[in-house]
Amino acid sequence: MNLLFVEGGSRCWADTEGNIYVASNFDRAVQERYKKFCDKFILLQRTDGRAYPFSELPRGLHLADRNITEVITVPDLYRPRSNFFSFGIRREIARVISEAIQKADKVIIRVGVNYYTTTAEKLCRKYHKPYLIEAVEFVFEANWYYGIEGKIIAPFSELKARRMIRRAPYVLYVSQHVQQERYPSLGKTLGCSDVELENLDNCVLEYRIKHIRGGAKKLAIGTAAFLDTQIKGHEYVIRALHELKVKGITNIEYRLLGSGSPGNLIRLAESLDVAGQLKVCGVLPHDEIFSWYDDLDVYIQPSRTETLGRSVVEAMSRGLPAACSRVGGMAEYASKDIMFTAGNVKEISRVIESLIAPAVREREARNSFRIAHEFSKEKLDAIRDEFYSEFTGVTIMRGR
Repeated sequence: MNLLFVEGGSRCWADTEGNIYVASNFDRAVQERYKKFCDKFILLQRTDGRAYPFSELPRGLHLADRNITEVITVPDLYRPRSNFFSFGIRREIARVISEAIQKADKVIIRVGVNYYTTTAEKLCRKYHKPYLIEAVEFVFEANWYYGIEGKIIAPFSELKARRMIRRAPYVLYVSQHVQQERYPSLGKTLGCSDVELENLDNCVLEYRIKHIRGGAKKLAIGTAAFLDTQIKGHEYVIRALHELKVKGITNIEYRLLGSGSPGNLIRLAESLDVAGQLKVCGVLPHDEIFSWYDDLDVYIQPSRTETLGRSVVEAMSRGLPAACSRVGGMAEYASKDIMFTAGNVKEISRVIESLIAPAVREREARNSFRIAHEFSKEKLDAIRDEFYSEFTGVTIMRGR
């Protein structure tokens, strides 16, 4: 059985040896998640068509193992921007997707709304191919916060998403309630996080409590997210640092982990005289991120919108107090006591100030670790596998 996966949000890269590399959302574990339901797993991704020396590839990429995943590449419609207006490129993308869907037995489409996913959905219906939609974002907000162009297309993309999800035969949501309420479907559905947490050993919590009681002189808070987008809300934390500095509270360091240019954030911090409290950590391979969490005292996710908040859940699995904005799926599971309104600098500064107290951090660390167990890999794999088995018709034998 051939299983095709289409999303269009991520890019892949090729090296000069002919290897293909994909982003962390398709690491080996994710590739294997789909491969066990088919004879051949085919991943369709956009690329700039260039081959890079290995040393010039972005950090944090993952090899697409040919024994697990076959990668079909299509031109990148969105980079450079001139490609977007090329009818030739659009025809080529549609041709490749059409051929891939006709050869596939089943298709998974990850929505985000873009030219790749809308084309794939239309062609699945044309060729009567069984398909499943993975709903992974709030489409309106995902576009709205990306400049004037995003604001123009946001309402149209939102309508497309609602229509696509409503008529899909299978839909996998990554939230328990909020996506389902916004994007109802007439098909068979499941709410299941795409986060996979392992090693939820009590020694992690014991380490965290010991660390809190050790009395660190400086409070290290951190956010793991793209740095060159306003949607993640880093600027509000930086402004909150300024508010706290006015009150005489300066023993806080804000660490930023993620790809993208931090230039605007650094300039903002300089203008507010808190640049000395900002530390840009760059990009880390996924297997090193948990050590980065362990060095923090507080995790903070100030996003304007967030479907689930993968990094929040990962941070909670390390016993970190997790402060976050009251948006999307985060509002379903995160601690209400350290939640704040997205973009509200005064609320953010109050939450950060409250977390200076070791007793508050210890309470929230215990809450985080308890909640993280709801996202254990074993538990979620069983739920998700049953749904994929129904869709693909392939039964997976799980160990006892």
